[in-house]
Amino acid sequence: MPVVPLVAGGAPGPAAAPAAPSPAPSAMELDSKTAAPPAATNGSSLSADEMAALLARGDMLLSVGDVASARLFYELAADAGGGLAAIRLGETFDPLFLDRVRLSGVRGDPAVAASWYRRARDLGATGAAVLLKALEAKQK
Repeated sequence: MPVVPLVAGGAPGPAAAPAAPSPAPSAMELDSKTAAPPAATNGSSLSADEMAALLARGDMLLSVGDVASARLFYELAADAGGGLAAIRLGETFDPLFLDRVRLSGVRGDPAVAASWYRRARDLGATGAAVLLKALEAKQK
């Protein structure tokens, strides 16, 4: 997969990250009924550096409050088998996380968060089961 430098808004810039394929709908375009994660892949098609670049870009976008764009980068990495990316994507839907980091204007979706946490658990991500349990306990 070629690496394309991007900055916020899609303009070329100094940080490198793979470009998102255009035909696939983004996470922000999907409603909560269709935003569930796709089936697990049989291994990563990304190198460790590419995976790290996607996570770093998602983290940077999340830190400036651009949750919709952060989700896109996390989803690309999660779809390539990144358990940590699936956790971070789940957190962007987790009302507990959103309250803790005080992201105003971002609505959580516990069902989607739980789905991504389950995916992260299935990918072997440590901590996913704890996050899922906390989310489920809050919903009771």
